[in-house]
Amino acid sequence: MKKSGILGYPLGHSISPYFQNAAFINLGIEATYEAWPVDPVQLPKRIQALREPDVMGANVTIPYKELVIPLLDKIDDWALKIGSVNTIVNQSGILVGYNTDATGFLRAISEYGNYEPSGKDVLLIGAGGAARAAAHAFMESKVNTLWIANRTYDRAKRLADEFLENGKVKPIGLDDPEFRKSASSVSLIVNSTSLGMKHTLDSHIDPLEGFSIENSTLINDMVYNPLDTPMLINAKNRGVRTLSGLPMLVLQGAASFELWTSKQAPVDVMFSSARKALIAQSD
Repeated sequence: MKKSGILGYPLGHSISPYFQNAAFINLGIEATYEAWPVDPVQLPKRIQALREPDVMGANVTIPYKELVIPLLDKIDDWALKIGSVNTIVNQSGILVGYNTDATGFLRAISEYGNYEPSGKDVLLIGAGGAARAAAHAFMESKVNTLWIANRTYDRAKRLADEFLENGKVKPIGLDDPEFRKSASSVSLIVNSTSLGMKHTLDSHIDPLEGFSIENSTLINDMVYNPLDTPMLINAKNRGVRTLSGLPMLVLQGAASFELWTSKQAPVDVMFSSARKALIAQSD
């Protein structure tokens, strides 16, 4: 029996095991997918264990998407450019890092949010691993202006400075008046932080609380548990368009599944299982 799993800390919010195992069962693949919470001190040892012959690989989530890079043998060009790894593949003992967040994110906002970023002004909240993937995806899609808002301004600026067309990328702090101003003028707002996530100290926080936002704006929360975060609930109540983090989660997971198995992922089965898991957790 082959093994795979998700590395992160904490992992109380993760539903990846539900839909990945559903995909294995659907295709008759003898494999399991588990939640592997790992303390930061134990991360190098846990990565080393992925080299075992019975391990296909792993997903990587908060807070390790950047930290795992020096622990791997090879990094895919796209993941290297982004500076963030969310998928590890064990190729006969050689660990290769990939990033499926960016493609999963673009597919999600396009197919489930009916949004195309080219030529648009967008606001990205956060500057961590998921934000890096979204920022690079936005710039590859040739957005007009990308605002990056982060609690720590310096981290937002470091991410903005990576782009040659950095005149189009504007870093701001969450306490900067420009944060509120940009939120009222863009056509897409994306939260890539853990604000609003279940099982965290910030589960009650809406980073856009009290903001004036156009109804035509699409608000996307990468947080998927709960399905309706405080940010999305408040946006819906104001008549603003919303997109949960579930499509991105499933689509990036499907891309990871295909890297491990070389088989087309049963996306519909994965979506169905993911929704059932979230509903069960909310009861």
